[in-house]
Order: sequence, then C-alpha cells, then structure tokens
Amino acid sequence: MNRKIMDHKNRERMRVLISIGLTTFLLLGLSIAGTIRNGKTARINRELAAEQSGSLSAGTDRQPAAKTVVPEAFKVAQADEISLTPEDKAFLDQLMQQVGQGDLEGAARLLDGYEIPWEKFPCMYDGTAMKAEVSSGHGIVFTKASTFFYGDFEEGLPQGNCTALQILDLEEGRRYDYSYGTWDKGKMYGEGECGYNYYDGATEDITRVNAKRGDFSGDLMQGEITYTSTNAEGTATTWQFSVADGIIVPDDRWIKETDGSGGVIYKLTATDDDVHAYTLSESAMGESRWKNLIVYDTFKADQ
Repeated sequence: MNRKIMDHKNRERMRVLISIGLTTFLLLGLSIAGTIRNGKTARINRELAAEQSGSLSAGTDRQPAAKTVVPEAFKVAQADEISLTPEDKAFLDQLMQQVGQGDLEGAARLLDGYEIPWEKFPCMYDGTAMKAEVSSGHGIVFTKASTFFYGDFEEGLPQGNCTALQILDLEEGRRYDYSYGTWDKGKMYGEGECGYNYYDGATEDITRVNAKRGDFSGDLMQGEITYTSTNAEGTATTWQFSVADGIIVPDDRWIKETDGSGGVIYKLTATDDDVHAYTLSESAMGESRWKNLIVYDTFKADQ
C-alpha cells in the first residue's frame, strides 16, 4: 500500500517537473525570437536612416526612401516666374501708376533711370508677379528693356485700352515715343494717339513734341486727323487733314507749289493761324507715315 502511494507521488512530481521544463523552454524560445526580431528592426531602421542621410551627401547616387511629389503644373509655374527684388517691384508698381495716370514723361524718366535686371523678353508683370510669358489679364508687358505696353491683354496680345511707350537716347536728346488708345488683337483700332516727346537735352531747332490724333485701323490712321507740333520754346501749332491707310489724301486745303530747285511741294496752313505752314515734298506726301509708332506684332513674332 505504501509502495503504491509512493509511486503515485513520484509520477505526480515527474509531471510537475516536465511541465516546468516545457514552460521554461517555451519562454526561452520566445525571448530569443523577440531578440532576433528586435535586432532586425533596429538594423532596418539604421539602414533606412543611413540611406536617407546618404542621399543628401555629395557624390552619392542613392535616393531617399520617400520622395515628395510636386505637381507638374506647379513646376511650370515656378519656372515661368521671374524673381523680383523689393526695388524691382516698387519700380514696376510706380511705373504702372504713372502710366495709368497719364504721366508719360514721368514714366519715361523713371524707366530711363532704372537698370532693367531681366534679360528675356517679352515678360509680363500683373501687379503681383513677373512672368516670362504674356497671358490674358491686366498688367505691363516689356518687349525689351526700353519698351513696354501697359493695359489689357488677351492671349498674349494687347486687347482693349492700352498704352505703349519706348525711350530713345538720340544725338539730339532723350525722347520717348508713345501710342495709346484701343487695341484689338495687338493692333490699334478706333480713336487713339501716337507721337513723341523730347523730354531731356533737345536742341532749339527741332520739334520737341509731335502728336497725331485720330482713328486707327490695323495700326494705320484713317480719315480726318489732327497733327500738333510743339517747338523747343513751347509753342504748339495744329493742322487737320485727311489720310487713308496712313497716307495723306490731299484736298483743296493743300497748296501745290514748286520749290527753288524745281521740285513739287505741298503746303498746308495751320488751323489756328496763316503764319505757320506744314510743308512736304511730293514723295513725302505718298509715304505711309501716319501710323502707330510702336508696333506689337514684331515682338510677338519672337515669342
């Protein structure tokens, strides 16, 4: 009896020892697996960190594990924009303000006194940013460093109210040429004016201001126009006559004469007096000289 009890106790003790052993073995196995897994994770993290760090080092071809995707439209917009300094922006804003107020001489002096930093033309400033492409909207477009158009644009062309201004440094003085009025697809149509003004250094024996006002069609003047000439002393003289496609159409207001060399000349007395006469040779009468002085199409062709 006692022997059976002892055998039973021994078997129970053995089962307990085996259970403890199995449990210990399982715990040891799980611990080893966790250590291996954590080691792999740490190694992967170190490799990722090294890869990202290496991609930023000079002379390496390795790329970051993750990239920031930039939309193509944004890339194009960035490439299209021309960088402006605060001084550039202040200059452009003041230039737009002066032209908008009709102060063409002030705008010419401002442009003449500022060194344009951008080199590729045309370029457009819309009051916020300068772009290397002329778009639709309102703003100022430089076709070259000395020439700009200010007003409304559509599909890259002046459309609606627009003013063009160009500065010239000539032997007889500094002058600006101008054109303003209504434009359609890059050409002047309807009522407008063009001319020039010597704003600095003009000699006494030249016409200081020249202004031609009337209707335009495709940059050429049509119908009855008003021509005003102002000398260096500030005296303005006005004539009125008819033109067709930029060429004078002589009528009974013109006096045909012969000069000392036997050449034919035409004379037209001023509107306000009989003292001043506008005189042209016969060849000059047939020239297409009554037109917009600052043509946009020649610049458009270079875009």
